[in-house]
Amino acid sequence: MPSNALYVYGIVKSRPTEWRELGVNEENVYAINEGEFNALVHNCEEKPYISEDPNKIKELIIAHNKILDKAMKDFNGVIPLSFNTIIKKGENSPEHNLKKWLDDNKERLGKTWNKIKAKREYGIRIYYEKDKLVQEISSNTEIKELEESQQGKSQGLSYLLQGKLKSKINEILQNRINQFKQKFFNDIKKITNIKVNTSSIFIDEEKDLLLSLSVLADKQQIDKVKGILEADKDFSFQLAGPFAPYSFVEK
Repeated sequence: MPSNALYVYGIVKSRPTEWRELGVNEENVYAINEGEFNALVHNCEEKPYISEDPNKIKELIIAHNKILDKAMKDFNGVIPLSFNTIIKKGENSPEHNLKKWLDDNKERLGKTWNKIKAKREYGIRIYYEKDKLVQEISSNTEIKELEESQQGKSQGLSYLLQGKLKSKINEILQNRINQFKQKFFNDIKKITNIKVNTSSIFIDEEKDLLLSLSVLADKQQIDKVKGILEADKDFSFQLAGPFAPYSFVEK
């Protein structure tokens, strides 16, 4: 019986396959082939999966991502599509529309596949010790001179000099932080694809976040990245993953 719509998990590059798994809501997931690519789908209604229960939504997203994890293992990669990507009927069947989309986008999909094949996405958060860094900056010659210049000055002038001192410390601090960021970015960039994350969510509020990154790497590359991070004892880091490479797929 033809379906009203197709829920699409992701795209893999392979010959036609009888691949089967259980996905969102225990639906039967299978592959639809067009040319070099297969879309991993299940039959669904023309409406998104929604719930007022956040735990149910979380459960559905986890099921979606489990299909992507399995696809990465079975096909050596996957081009992930976001949760609730649904192909509807329109004038033609959803299968026809999906195959047309695969054919129309085969060049772009090919370039994306070449980038993400055999690789996974990892999240990296690098932390520094702000108090320790400020203490080191306080021994800076220029800072010492500003501190000495306050001695014997009137209360008003001393207040102005204190403001100048604080401003200078913040300037040097920010410059040092930017240098550290750039060094880590450049060192990791030499190994693999990298993106800077702008999220301000604090995973560990007791630490000062230096840099949040997403990297696209195979096993050998992520081991090299970990080696760089472990080598500098002045910094700590958290590594999350592997995940489907959402950050490295064109939206």
